[in-house]
Amino acid sequence: MFVNDPNFGEIVDFDQLRLSIRHLYDALLPDFNMHKSLQVGTDLYGDDPSAMIAAGASMLAWMTIIAAGEDDIAEELKDSLFTLGWTEEEIGSDLLSASTVATPANDDPACVDYHLKGRKWLINNSYHADYHTIVAKVDAESSGPRSLSIFLAPQSSCKNWQRLETHVLRRMVLTSFDIDGPGRLLGKVGHGLQILQQMAMPSKYQCAYVGIKLLNEAIPASIEHLSKKRIFNENPINFSNVLRQMYNLVLQSAVLNFIYYRALAFSGGNFLQFHGVMLKSWLLLRANELMGQNLLVVGSKGFLAESVIGRNVIDSFVLPVFDGHYTINTLMTAKHVKRYLGAQRRADVAERKATVNHGISAARSGDPIRANSRQLRNPDFFDYAAYIEDLELPIDLDARGLVAAMQALADELKQRGLTQDPEHRYKLGSLLHWMEALLAACEMWKATEEAEFLNAILMQYNAFVNQFNQVISESALSTPFLGLMRQRPLRRVEQPRAFLLRLLQLAQQFAGQREGVVAQ
Repeated sequence: MFVNDPNFGEIVDFDQLRLSIRHLYDALLPDFNMHKSLQVGTDLYGDDPSAMIAAGASMLAWMTIIAAGEDDIAEELKDSLFTLGWTEEEIGSDLLSASTVATPANDDPACVDYHLKGRKWLINNSYHADYHTIVAKVDAESSGPRSLSIFLAPQSSCKNWQRLETHVLRRMVLTSFDIDGPGRLLGKVGHGLQILQQMAMPSKYQCAYVGIKLLNEAIPASIEHLSKKRIFNENPINFSNVLRQMYNLVLQSAVLNFIYYRALAFSGGNFLQFHGVMLKSWLLLRANELMGQNLLVVGSKGFLAESVIGRNVIDSFVLPVFDGHYTINTLMTAKHVKRYLGAQRRADVAERKATVNHGISAARSGDPIRANSRQLRNPDFFDYAAYIEDLELPIDLDARGLVAAMQALADELKQRGLTQDPEHRYKLGSLLHWMEALLAACEMWKATEEAEFLNAILMQYNAFVNQFNQVISESALSTPFLGLMRQRPLRRVEQPRAFLLRLLQLAQQFAGQREGVVAQ
């Protein structure tokens, strides 16, 4: 899947990528099957993050055409590679400050032909792509939500490619480039931000899928290495300190797996955006952290070029920022604080469990790229504490006390006039993500009835408490601190390797059920 390029060295074989990329597109048009596209991508490019993300970048850029309502163009160009031409070095995620300008070819109000001029950078497939989806302004002085438009530019309109030397995805060519040539308007003038938001709905799940895949390669690789290596006449996995570290990593990895497939199971409804933002803003950051800890446990072996353990740590860092900075996404979650904490609807445990266990039908029932944005802004939250009580956990988790503490924190921030402050909006949004992760850990235990996953719940509760107390401490708030809970003792394990791998596989069973349905 790689070739030696005279300009860039060893890079993705873009000619080979072009021959196979249609299979990805076919999973998304005419019928948009998000999960199938991910499975196809894994089958075709799953051996290396550079290849998979190069294909993913092309897929996301091509999906923009669908989000713009230009299905005929998307169908016609299924044999082509695409590049994302959105951000600029000076603006980062602030697309409303883009300086790329689009000038119409004539005065016809229905004109779709434009001349594009500007400079883009970072996530792209360089001049190997046939077309580039470009974010630009028709009115260079405008800066509001309707200031952006989306254009399709051929490779001939892009020039002066300069490679960006990066720490990540070194075999995927990341570049800056100039645009100075013709382009075609996609959708309507001024609807660029709306188009990007529609495309971003499924893209958050696609980025999270890659992060979970990297995690699911790295953790088992560490378990295998620690089970075979011998130091002090023993396999390291048998040392209690090593086993404890890997046990903690496995439980947290299991929670992340469950959170992803749980989100996918409910993606056909009005939780699409809420869960998607959490995947992008919370889950991928936790995956980064777990893979970093995993590398440190393994030690020298993980740093070798041949090891997926170290490679996946480095390449995973690009994912949280792939369609916008995670901070911006978390600010979106903060808007839900009042409704999330005050929801009174009683959720049905059996119904939600069935959806998670057989979630592919739910995941395929909606069209995430054309979902109703008004509905997505108002997910049907339910009574958090009552639902956890209905799960009948065999541990004394005070869900009502947790909700009351969060409400007290939110009330104090409001009283102090801090709820619109970016720092505290971000912290509130992040705390909701931690609450949702705890809820997911509780559901994972209920879905699997695995006793070890009770410790996963306790880990998530304590992680929430640490974040909660940190907010209080950093802002010198008067809201009382919360206390930690004790984990259940780790029992004596005769076969650590089998024990750890079994726990991982339990969480991944929800992926397996969906993969089987897709394959059929």
